[in-house]
Amino acid sequence: MQGLERLAAEYSFRPEEWLPEIGTLESAKSYRDKKIKPLLKEIVNVLHSLYVKYRTISNKYDRLEISYNQELSAKERIRNRLDDVLSENEQLRSVEMDYQRTKAVLGSDVVQSAVRTARQREQAIEEQRYAVRRKHDRGAR
Repeated sequence: MQGLERLAAEYSFRPEEWLPEIGTLESAKSYRDKKIKPLLKEIVNVLHSLYVKYRTISNKYDRLEISYNQELSAKERIRNRLDDVLSENEQLRSVEMDYQRTKAVLGSDVVQSAVRTARQREQAIEEQRYAVRRKHDRGAR
């Protein structure tokens, strides 16, 4: 990179100022072979290294852009999930308030007993389903 900066500083003037002067009795062929060809070769090398650096930076930019877009997508998914969770939280708070109201009206013991009975009923139904599934699975073998 330092070589590029040096060459940029050296060749930032008008071409007439940095092109080598033709010697007094120097032929065109000699001037071309000894001065212009090496200069053009150096310019081509500089252009090639600039192109390589450009491609490197361009590829890095593309990767960063892809990564940035993925982060934006992830952020949007998280935002949507947060909205869903907040909505669900609001619904659960409403259910909890209804439960508290029911406990206040009917009494805590009655509500606790009803909830316990409902849970036992659900557990019994689930055990029956599990037993039928196990029986069915054994019969299939």
